[in-house]
Amino acid sequence: MSSRKSSAFLTAEEMELRLAKERERCDRYLLHFSMIALEWNAAPTKSLLRSFETFLTGRLRLSDEAGFLRTGGIGIILPMTDAEGARKVLETVQSFAGHQSWPIHAEVYTYVGYKGSDTDPTECGDDIEDLHALDEPSESLEMPKEHCKESLLRMVAKPFPKWKRACDIAGAVVGLIVTSPVLVIACIAVKATSRGPVFFKQMRCGQHGRPFAIYKLRTMVVNAEELKALLHERNERDGPAFKMKNDPRVTKVGRILRKVGADELPQLVNVLKGDMSIVGPRPLPISEDMQCASWQRRRLDTKPGLTCTWQISKSRNISFRDWMRLDLQYGSRRSLLHDVELIGRTFIAVFLGRVGH
Repeated sequence: MSSRKSSAFLTAEEMELRLAKERERCDRYLLHFSMIALEWNAAPTKSLLRSFETFLTGRLRLSDEAGFLRTGGIGIILPMTDAEGARKVLETVQSFAGHQSWPIHAEVYTYVGYKGSDTDPTECGDDIEDLHALDEPSESLEMPKEHCKESLLRMVAKPFPKWKRACDIAGAVVGLIVTSPVLVIACIAVKATSRGPVFFKQMRCGQHGRPFAIYKLRTMVVNAEELKALLHERNERDGPAFKMKNDPRVTKVGRILRKVGADELPQLVNVLKGDMSIVGPRPLPISEDMQCASWQRRRLDTKPGLTCTWQISKSRNISFRDWMRLDLQYGSRRSLLHDVELIGRTFIAVFLGRVGH
């Protein structure tokens, strides 16, 4: 193989940028790449790392890259390389590690451009690229498949900002204290007017595809999920999400709670637990998320939230694709000022009664 253009490892920040660029390239042109992730229990010495750099310089191609991973260890990016090719490279790496008495743990991932989407890459315009992607851990050594899939997404996605987590904790604590009288009254109203539990719990798809239980005040009859199948033909939304303007499953109190968004208040507990953020894409039920096109699931790079652009839009009757594009736009524009703006607009939407389902 030809020699590398540089023998130095990329920094963790440079590696994240390189992974993101490679992912977008594969998404746009329906290509693929593989990555070898190396980890160890005890950090290698500087001399061992220098020897490893020298080894990689003679082993990898000009287009390959190696660098430190934010999650720990070293990653080796192999463009246009399938799982079999990556495993061959890994064999040589393991051979080097064996000769150096260097115990390593290795995982091989293959990222494949998705060819089964129903969306044309030219439809999204200039602001949002149409991203077709399928995260496929091709080989896992000593780790469950789902964990490996999540690990790859964590490596590719931007890290969750510390400022955002701090704001989430403060906002959730203050929110629970301020809204506690509303919650108490709402709980009494739900319990007094309909049969069933006060709270509703449902599995949703969270950041990096990790499932979590979302909490809400119950606004529907107890057998709402069973009745949903009977109402499927009356769905007023395109795509996998379900919506009916006059859903017969919603109780009278439930309609009031939905109108002002009070049914969402228990999700402040989800924010405290770290499953959700104050601002972020609304999490979909797992059954609906599984029906999304792969480019739409790029929204899972961002932690789901209580409110986001779509949630407070003047018109929420936009197409499902446009909803997904708004979520992707938020992920690319995420900042403290933007979050403050969206929170302010949320309060206005609540006052105007525009946050209903």
